[in-house]
Amino acid sequence: MSMTCFLSRHRSLRPQAVTGTGTHLDSSCSVGDLTPMCNRFRSIKEWSDLPRRFHGGPRLNFEFNPNVAPTELVPILVAGQGVVLARFGINRLGSGDKPRPPLLNVRTDGMRKGQFRKHLKERRCVIPCEGFYEWRDEGGKQPYYFSRKDGKPLMLAGIWEIAEYKGDSRVAFAIVTDEPNELVAPYHDRMPLSLADDKVDVWLDLANESPLGGDLLLDLKEFTVRPMDRAMNNVRQKNLAAIDPEAAAA
Repeated sequence: MSMTCFLSRHRSLRPQAVTGTGTHLDSSCSVGDLTPMCNRFRSIKEWSDLPRRFHGGPRLNFEFNPNVAPTELVPILVAGQGVVLARFGINRLGSGDKPRPPLLNVRTDGMRKGQFRKHLKERRCVIPCEGFYEWRDEGGKQPYYFSRKDGKPLMLAGIWEIAEYKGDSRVAFAIVTDEPNELVAPYHDRMPLSLADDKVDVWLDLANESPLGGDLLLDLKEFTVRPMDRAMNNVRQKNLAAIDPEAAAA
């Protein structure tokens, strides 16, 4: 399906005015020396990195991005639609039609009610990535990288809508966050909902209107974490060798 066709089928999904404080924007929270999450991750390198069942449909041209930041484009899986090149962060309008900061994260405990009920029911997506970053204050912002031990992509649960940013109207997404597992907890009080291998299809199946009822998170033993170079703190730094010398040398 072409992007033009996709947008035409969703003309009603234009940027919405938002009022109140129910956006559950995790990127605005902090606890002690913990820093905002989840606002950076590492994209996949090739679409072939994913299981073969996701290879159907047209191939997208995209560049590997070791330091994906808000407003940047990455390939995602949209439930019921397939592969889409989408923007990280949902830009919405606030009171008086003033632009708000992009919605980056949505909490699982806030999705069953309020403004995200329809997203949970109808607008789910999966963001494949090599891993995600969190920070701790260790004499400055020290980034850490969370990934799978087996090197397979993490499959992050998300929601989407059509949103406009600088005149570009396209699919935009926010990452769903949950309570942290034991590995992430020392770094932050939330973590991206990294789906277990057998739960990816559950999240993408819109016939299941309440996917949050079961245990969706990838098992703790599948995760690993290691420190990154602080060059990664600069959102413009896209050189893997500068961010992660160990991975670049592998």
